[in-house]
Amino acid sequence: MSNGARWYQWRPTRVGGIAGTMVIAGLVLTQIVSWWFLLLAAAGAFGPGLLRELGLLRDKDEFQRRAAMRAGYHAYLVTGAMMFVVYAYSRSGHSIDMPDELSGFYLSVLTFAWMFSWLFTYWGPHRSAFIILLIFGTAWGVFNIWSNVLDPVGMLMQLLVTTVPFFVLAFTSRRWPRATGVVLVAGSAALLYYYFSGFPNLRLIVKCMTAVLFAGPLLTSGLALVAPREEDPQADAA
Repeated sequence: MSNGARWYQWRPTRVGGIAGTMVIAGLVLTQIVSWWFLLLAAAGAFGPGLLRELGLLRDKDEFQRRAAMRAGYHAYLVTGAMMFVVYAYSRSGHSIDMPDELSGFYLSVLTFAWMFSWLFTYWGPHRSAFIILLIFGTAWGVFNIWSNVLDPVGMLMQLLVTTVPFFVLAFTSRRWPRATGVVLVAGSAALLYYYFSGFPNLRLIVKCMTAVLFAGPLLTSGLALVAPREEDPQADAA
């Protein structure tokens, strides 16, 4: 089994490092040069998998391949179900503002579903929940600092509301996983209800994208902590 090492001892493979660099570079260049650089991110995200399926790249052991295939199936189920919901909504007489953003919404659902499933299979629910909360807490922290660099008070408020909870819950999940999971699930449900019932002037697609990016990691981590699998290799160490 490949997940025996501690999470902080993990290092990306050469292929993973190159692919990850392509994804990050592509996403950054879309914002400062052209959206065509999104194709570079796509090559980094899907290129290695295509090469493996063609038999041109053999860098994964059996456990890693099974984890990736399982994650792909879960991503198919989640994204497919979401597409049916959106299609039924639009065909029932409801209009969707900014329909050009639907592709971005589906991509975020597909990516997050695959990533969460892969982490839960590879590292187990407890360890993965801890890592997910740290990663997204850091990402939101960087975003809040960048977007409020000229407004220190606003930056502090944003960090307290949208960043600190990720780190606090990440570390409480190591000591009290079930209790933290309940807090995460309840908090995510309350957040989603408040967010979708309020802000009437905010477009639905924007609400959905924000829900995936913010509430998604909280809810997924909470569900994993509330009902950990028996084979979770980190259950005894939490």
